[in-house]
Formats: sequence, C-alpha cells, structure tokens
Amino acid sequence: MLRPIYLQPGDKVALVSPSGITTKEQLDAAAALLASWELIPVPGEHVLARDGRMAGTDEERLADLQAALDAEDVRAIWCMAGDYGMLRIVQEADYSIFQGNPKWVIGMNDITVLHSKLHSLGIESLHAFMPSDYNTTSPEVVTQLRNFLFGIISSYAIPAHPFNRPGIVETEMIGGMLQWVHNLHDTCIERNTKGTILFIEDPSNDLYEIDRNVKCMKYAGKFQHLAGLIVGEFGKDSTPEFKEEVYKLIHDAVEDYTYPVCFGLPAGHVRNNFPLILGANVELIVHPKGAELHFP
Repeated sequence: MLRPIYLQPGDKVALVSPSGITTKEQLDAAAALLASWELIPVPGEHVLARDGRMAGTDEERLADLQAALDAEDVRAIWCMAGDYGMLRIVQEADYSIFQGNPKWVIGMNDITVLHSKLHSLGIESLHAFMPSDYNTTSPEVVTQLRNFLFGIISSYAIPAHPFNRPGIVETEMIGGMLQWVHNLHDTCIERNTKGTILFIEDPSNDLYEIDRNVKCMKYAGKFQHLAGLIVGEFGKDSTPEFKEEVYKLIHDAVEDYTYPVCFGLPAGHVRNNFPLILGANVELIVHPKGAELHFP
C-alpha cells in the first residue's frame, strides 16, 4: 500500500461533501479547526448544496470530489459528512491523477465506500471523525487526528475483553462501517478480506439489523479467511448492554476460527473515535491483559 505524504503547516485541505448534507456552521467550524492547525481550508464549490438528503446532485458532488482528487496543491481531502451518496459517484470518479499524487482521504460512515475503492487502488486512507461530528468529538480525538495527519502516529492499548482471542498478527488492516463492508460484498469496489485484519464498527442501534449483516458476512465467507478481527464501537448513544449484545453475536459468528480477535477498540460513531490508518500494515497483539494496535 502507498501512504500519502504527511502534512506540513501551510498545506491545503479540501473540504468536500460527497455524501450527506453539510451545514454552514459545520463548514465554518472545520475551516477554523484547520486554520488553527496552520492548514489552509479549500471548500468545494458545491459543499453546501442540497438535493434531498444528499449534498447536491450526483454531478455536483462528483465535481467537487474530482477537483479535490486532481488538485496538485491539495494534500488532504476531508469529507464533511456521511449518510448516503458516495456509492452513486465512486465509480464515476477518475483516480488516474490521484494515483500519481495520492493525498490523505479522511472520513467514515458512508465514506467506507471510498476507503474500499482507494484500498483496491493500493492507497492508504484515514478512518476518522468528520466535521459533521466535530461538536460531539472529544478534544483528545481531535488532537489525535491532527497528529496522524502530521505524521505523529500513536499505538493504541485496548482494555481486555472476555470475548478477546489471543494471538499476534501483522498484516493489512481494512474495513469500516459494518453495513458497507457487508453491502459491498461481490461488487467491483469490494476489497478482498482474505489474509487481512478486518476492522468493523456501526452506528445502528438495531440489534437485528446488525445480526443480519454479521450473519450474511459469515455465510458469504467474509470472516473465514481473515488474519485477525478488530471490533470497534457499535450503536450511537447506545447502552453498554446493547454493545455487549452486539459483541456476543459477533463472537458467536467467529468462534470457530483461530485468528486473534480484539473487542472494544475506541473507534466508531462515538465521542472517543480515534483515527485509524486503513490499508496500513499494522501489528495486532491480543493477550490476557488486553490488546495493542501498532502502526508502522
């Protein structure tokens, strides 16, 4: 996998809305945050457009994404919001210039679709909070995103969980929002999970919906040939009891396999949503006292 160049003060960051709607308040807050990091925000021409629940028409959203992908002087692309819309344009974009000048693409939720596309092209990306979530994101996580973008990469120590399965593995980590990891199965956008560490999280508070997606992935063989599994946060503003129910059904789905499994990574649709470099060759260590995730 190819890693984009880390940022430096004075670099430009595109703010685009390839999926759901963005508000003027969210755009202003994102621009101010980037400026406080000594970065230059470059809002897309249609970033505040609206078309139903999406941030403008397919043509408008694609135009902004394409401009950001192609801009020689833009060093990162921060997607403003999730919801829906990325799938409608991901295959329409031209990645030829981007592949020769890769830059950090930042986002989650619906942006899982774009992450998967980039990984199929051999380029790493950042699973991280978006401006739509800025007001509900912890200051520590905000600082961590800044650090990752500037090349100050941290390892994560995760508390022990009774469903963890011990082991050590070093390989590529992919994934994102469970619903999209499931929905992209057998599409041209899907990144093959064989031999990878799969990271999954999801904002759904519907246990049956999560169970359906997990079961479908199991029956499709998506869990069978993994090298490891990392389970992040599930539910948005959900109870600890709900999360444990989700963890139990995921544990049951993979209990026949022997690779290391880590539950409880603080990444997902929660306040403590720490950034992850997807596509990176990471080391996962799971032991009785907890787990460790190391980035190169």
